[in-house]
Amino acid sequence: MTFNASFSTPRSAAVVEFWRAREQARMSFLRARLFVRPARLDSFDAVLPLLLPGRRYLGNQEVSLAQVTGSVGRCADFDRNFHPLKSHLRDRWVRVYLLSQQAGWAPVRVYKVGEHYFVEDGHHRVSVAHSLGMRSIQAEVWEYQYKSFRVEAACWCCLPA
Repeated sequence: MTFNASFSTPRSAAVVEFWRAREQARMSFLRARLFVRPARLDSFDAVLPLLLPGRRYLGNQEVSLAQVTGSVGRCADFDRNFHPLKSHLRDRWVRVYLLSQQAGWAPVRVYKVGEHYFVEDGHHRVSVAHSLGMRSIQAEVWEYQYKSFRVEAACWCCLPA
């Protein structure tokens, strides 16, 4: 029996795609170091102290993937372009990739802060969407507002740094 190298199952093709995305993550970290740009996802925990305590439900919307720049609790698993950073993500990533080829998937859940979005649920779906070259994704959107700072000084130059 001879093995035909051009033949592959959908799962093996998805695994190859995962490793390609992992390699892109490695290259993006190298480019980020060279050009002094952020390579990691923004952390929602870092902006949380600047936000009002409540949130507002905006419903299901089409969200541009270019505006999805952060994560709620998974910053170490994906790079800024949602390429997977860790090999243990492979099996789940491959399942989501295969699901996208068949039936699609449920909307991701994101927090909107200003013009940026932080993924709360659906990191693998966002990663696969990036890998497939999609420009946007369906998302359940919750919006947080920045705290307003009371200006008591006579002019902006008098405000504390």
